[in-house]
Amino acid sequence: MNRWLETNSSASFKFSSKYSSPAAKWVRRSKTIPALVIAFTLTWLLFPVLLLVAFFRDALKDKTLPTVRLVAFGAWWLFMELLGVFTAFCFWLIFAPLKKLDSDRSQRWHSRLQGTWARSLAWGAKFTIRLRWSTEGLECLQAPGPIIVLARHGSQGDALLAAALLSGEGRRLRFILKQQLLTDPCLDVVGHRIPNYFVNRDSADNREEIDNIKLLAKNLDQDEALIIFPEGTRFSPEKLASAIKNLHETNPLRTASVTNLRSVLPVRVAGTLAVLSASTADIVMCNHVGIGDISSLRQLRAEVPLRNPLRFKLSRVPRKEVPAVEDQIAVTQWLDDQWLAVDEWVTNSEGASLPKAGN
Repeated sequence: MNRWLETNSSASFKFSSKYSSPAAKWVRRSKTIPALVIAFTLTWLLFPVLLLVAFFRDALKDKTLPTVRLVAFGAWWLFMELLGVFTAFCFWLIFAPLKKLDSDRSQRWHSRLQGTWARSLAWGAKFTIRLRWSTEGLECLQAPGPIIVLARHGSQGDALLAAALLSGEGRRLRFILKQQLLTDPCLDVVGHRIPNYFVNRDSADNREEIDNIKLLAKNLDQDEALIIFPEGTRFSPEKLASAIKNLHETNPLRTASVTNLRSVLPVRVAGTLAVLSASTADIVMCNHVGIGDISSLRQLRAEVPLRNPLRFKLSRVPRKEVPAVEDQIAVTQWLDDQWLAVDEWVTNSEGASLPKAGN
């Protein structure tokens, strides 16, 4: 029996503060799922024409065919999205009539679906936009026992890439994700069948968010990993300057610890402390370089095919080496020290991976 299911169910657990009620889900999915079906149908019916137009556009401007690659990846993404939603519907037909949607078997089937979806998208990216990756420290995921993954947040694809990496090592995942990702139909449907929390990052009163994050972190099974992005949002120099300024005003004791950050944002400690207070699992630091923040389709096209391989670095910290959560000053200092090490590796690695002039 899944230990989380002993005290929770998808009917009682809040997957988000106000977007997971039956009414909210039906309103949202009545728009996103038909939109997915229409986009899939039009894209695949017009796929040869789209490829031809993209090819002629690229032939005039860029021989690496970035537009062709993006059209191909977009079509693959839509296929995997629709396949994921359809498979989740089939699972519902199998489990829901017997009131077994919260059963351990259903949970494991949906976790495998989540992992297969993420790995398939990464595989598609490999053959279309030339996504490549390597991983240092895979033994951190292979060692027995549940883990809490503190992952750097550098790009829009971090959740997908982390899911592909960890599920490929047999880990079942619990995610803390931003609520905006509920507009993705597959993440929405499957994400409401297995333990996940879609957090409202802009909530004025985060007490309910913190309480639900604590519930999510309880009773991790031996093969489970809870993933949280402690920075709370993607890095940019402007966000870094703003975060340090805010900390100087609200928590000046942390200023000395974060003022030297260059490539990552300071940890938002509330969510991370909530996770640590609810679980005694080991900590895995998940660091990466190779893909930066891309805020528009034009920027994405300029980066395709991806020039630099994605490099993951994993390190595992036994929980006994982490200060007790009750001592918030000590554990916050520990988190800041860990993030300084993350920042140093990112800064050095990104500098080393920049293409040389003339290449």
